Amino acid sequence: MNFFQPGRKLISKERVGSKVRKRYDRAQTPCQRVLASLLVGEKDKAKLRELYQTLNPVEFQCWVHVILRHHGGAR
Repeated sequence: MNFFQPGRKLISKERVGSKVRKRYDRAQTPCQRVLASLLVGEKDKAKLRELYQTLNPVEFQCWVHVILRHHGGAR
């Protein structure tokens, strides 16, 4: 699950002449979308919140760079 990188979802498209006007909702991470959903139970939401509290985005980014460097992806 993506906890850190927000994305926007397309809400609607409207054709105006030869152009298409796209409307998006506000940017949210998939985790935020799950927490806002009425389809997900409170027990599962509590687990996600607990997991989120243990995450450190800076530490995660450092690990990604180490792994990429090890596999030759980042220089």
